[in-house]
Amino acid sequence: MIDLTSSALEWIAVGGILTIVGVLIKFRGWTFLLAGYDEDSPVPGDVVQDMAGNSVLRVGLVVFVVGILTFVMNPPSYLGILVGAVIVLDVLRLIFRLNTWSSQGG
Repeated sequence: MIDLTSSALEWIAVGGILTIVGVLIKFRGWTFLLAGYDEDSPVPGDVVQDMAGNSVLRVGLVVFVVGILTFVMNPPSYLGILVGAVIVLDVLRLIFRLNTWSSQGG
């Protein structure tokens, strides 16, 4: 049953905002949106722009799709926990990749 609940609107709005932020980071180079990023970092800005932009885009699209699914059907109650776990794993992957980046392996 199609029902535009506040939960569906929240998922869609947050997913849309994260997707826009991901696009700004990846394609416009707005790395200042990343908390704790320092321009003097040993990792070049274009690498951070690419890696972080991809991560934020992935999270934004997943959250947006969950919002659409919530809009179209009644998802299981554990979906929010599952999406949260996926987000945590994606952020941990990003942190690991940025901390182990080397100019030789890129």
